[in-house]
Amino acid sequence: MTSSQVPFFQILRGAIMAIIFLFPTGEGFSEEPRQDASLPSAENVSNSETNSGLSALTPLMPTADFGTDVIDALAADPLGPMNDPNVDGMPSLDQPEMGVVDIPKEAENRLWRLRPYLKTGVTYDDNIFITNTNRTPDIIYNVEGGFAFELGDYRNLENSYLLLKYLATGYFFTDYSAQNSLNQGMDFMSQYKFHQAALQLESLFQSLDGADRQVGAFTSRLLFFNALRLLYDYSDKTRLAFEANQSTNYYPQQLSSYIWEARASLDYKILPKTRIGLQFIGGLNLAQDSPDQVYQTINALASYDLTGKLVIKSSVGLQFNQYLGGGEAMRIIPVFSLGADYQFSEKTKLTLKGYRNLQDSPSLAGQDYIATGGEFGIQQNLFKNIVFGLAVGYENDTYVSNTDSVTASRVDNFYFFRPSLSYNFLKNLDAEISYEYRANASNFQQDSWFDNRFTLELSLKL
Repeated sequence: MTSSQVPFFQILRGAIMAIIFLFPTGEGFSEEPRQDASLPSAENVSNSETNSGLSALTPLMPTADFGTDVIDALAADPLGPMNDPNVDGMPSLDQPEMGVVDIPKEAENRLWRLRPYLKTGVTYDDNIFITNTNRTPDIIYNVEGGFAFELGDYRNLENSYLLLKYLATGYFFTDYSAQNSLNQGMDFMSQYKFHQAALQLESLFQSLDGADRQVGAFTSRLLFFNALRLLYDYSDKTRLAFEANQSTNYYPQQLSSYIWEARASLDYKILPKTRIGLQFIGGLNLAQDSPDQVYQTINALASYDLTGKLVIKSSVGLQFNQYLGGGEAMRIIPVFSLGADYQFSEKTKLTLKGYRNLQDSPSLAGQDYIATGGEFGIQQNLFKNIVFGLAVGYENDTYVSNTDSVTASRVDNFYFFRPSLSYNFLKNLDAEISYEYRANASNFQQDSWFDNRFTLELSLKL
C-alpha cells in the first residue's frame, strides 16, 4: 500500500463509522407539534403571492424546485470555484441569500427537525498554490460533517421560524500536509411574525483556510455577518423594509475590513407577479491601511415571480464613496445585481447571476477593486437519478486607489468552467464527479495562473 493510499482508507473507514453513528434509523430526529401550535413569517420570494411577511425584493430564494439544500449554503469550499464576496454572495439584492429545503412528506406536520449531513471526497489539483510558475500538484481528501436544526415554519418560511446550521470540513493534502485545514461555517436565522410586520435576526460565521484569488496564495480568513431587519406590509401592494447590519472580513496575515450599514426600502406591486421599488443604503467602511470610507447607495429594484417556473430579481443603482483623511475625491460608480432561475422544462433548469460592486482589497494597501461579472448554470436530468450540470463564470477586477499616495493599475480577468455528473442512489446518497478549469489573466504576471481539478465526492443527507 502506497503512502498516498493510506489517508484515503483511513478517511473512508472514519466516514463509514460516522454514517453508522449518525444515521442508525435512516431518518432525522423530530418532535410532533402541539395541536394548538400556530407559529408565525419569513420569506419564500418564489411564493410571494401567499407570503405577506417579506418584500418580494429580498434576495433570490427559489422554491425547492429551484433551490438547494440550506446546509449547502455553508460550504465555502476553497477547492471549488474561488470563494469571494462577489460571485458567492450574488444575487444579494442587499441581503444574504437563504435557501429553501425539500421537506419529505412524512415531516409535513412536525414542529422541529434535526438533519445530519456527511460528505467525503477526493480531488486532484495540478496547481494547489495558484502560482504563475512552479506549479505544484497534489491529491486532497475532504471530509465534511454538519447538521441543520429547523423549528417552526421551516417548510414555507412564511411564519415564525428558527434555522441553525453548522458545517465543518477537513482537508487533507497527500504531499503537502502543512496545508491541512479545518473550515467551519455556521448560519443562524430567525423570524417572528406579528400582525403586518416581521422581525428578523440573522448571523453568519465562516472560518476558512485555502487559496484566495485576491491574495493570490493560501491564507486564513474569518467572515462575520449580523443583521436585524424589520419588514412591514403597509398595504396589500406596498411593503417597507428596514435593516441594520455589520460585516467583518478578517485576514490575520492580510488586510481586514469592517463595515456598518443602515438600509431602507419600499416596493410596490404593479402587476400580480411584478414588483418595483427603491432602496437607500448608508454605510461606514473601515479598511486596514486605507482611508475610512463613507458611502451612500440608491438602487432601483424590480422582481418578477412566475411561481414554479421563473424567478427574476434585479437591483440597479449608483454608489457614492467619500474617502476621509487624505483619501481620493468622491468616487461614483454604477452598481447592479441580477439573479434568475428558470425551469425551462421538467428536466432542465437554468440559472443566471450578474453583478457589479466595489470591494476592499485584502492584499493591496490603499486600493479597492471594482468587480464586474456573472455566472451561468444548467442542470439537466439525463435519466431518473442522473443529473448533468455545467457552470461557467467570469469576473473582471479593476483596481482603483483610495488614497493620493497610491497609484492603482492592476486588472484581473478570472473565469472558470465546471461540468459535473451526479448520481442519486439509496434515497439519500449522492455521488458526483466533476472537472474544473480555473484561470486568472492579470496584467501583473505574478498574479496570473490557471489550474485543472478533478473531483469525486460522496454525500449523505437526511
